[in-house]
Amino acid sequence: MTDPEVFRDVDAVLFDLDGTLADTFADLQAAVNHLRALRGLPPLPMSLVMDQIGHGAAALLAGTLGPRTPERVAADLEGFRTYYGAHLLDETKPYPGAVDAVARLAGRRRAVLSNKPEAMTRVIVEALGFAPHLDGAWGGDSFPTMKPDPAPIVTVLERLGVATGRALMVGDSDVDILAAARAGVRSIRVRTGLWQGCRLVPDAEVEDLRELAERLDSASPR
Repeated sequence: MTDPEVFRDVDAVLFDLDGTLADTFADLQAAVNHLRALRGLPPLPMSLVMDQIGHGAAALLAGTLGPRTPERVAADLEGFRTYYGAHLLDETKPYPGAVDAVARLAGRRRAVLSNKPEAMTRVIVEALGFAPHLDGAWGGDSFPTMKPDPAPIVTVLERLGVATGRALMVGDSDVDILAAARAGVRSIRVRTGLWQGCRLVPDAEVEDLRELAERLDSASPR
């Protein structure tokens, strides 16, 4: 499939959240460093926290807090959810033009599929203005597995009534690209968030969501 063809015949667009729709990293870093401070550990710089983002809260804490007992793991996860849940929007902001770009895709089904817990995902997309332009928002605890397992993508598309061959998965990381490939969905990488650490090759790459909207409009005028 050549690059222009990637943007044709698209009936649904699924968006990752962290690093794709919004810059959430400062608030995630603050939550991680809050837990580290409670344990007497020094704060981690943003680069080291970002290296651990993308596979859900449990993986983030495993990578930033180190070896722990099962009891400590459970307590840390609860502490993270409590603290981060109260600070979801301290610094989090949509990327420039992202809300308008999602709105511009009216006529296609649009949804968020994040590895962040669903309740937090919904709070963020509502607060940042994405919710009116979406047909749904799901998180890492919405289904038995999370990305890069393909099942969440397949399930969301079933709920939206769209075939996998007529959908895009838009994200900033290899987690999204791998999940899309496994699900038989075209992948689009945005050059925001974690994209510079990617090793996998997507079906296409765009500078930001504004370019995505332009490419879709050009390929399939509506």
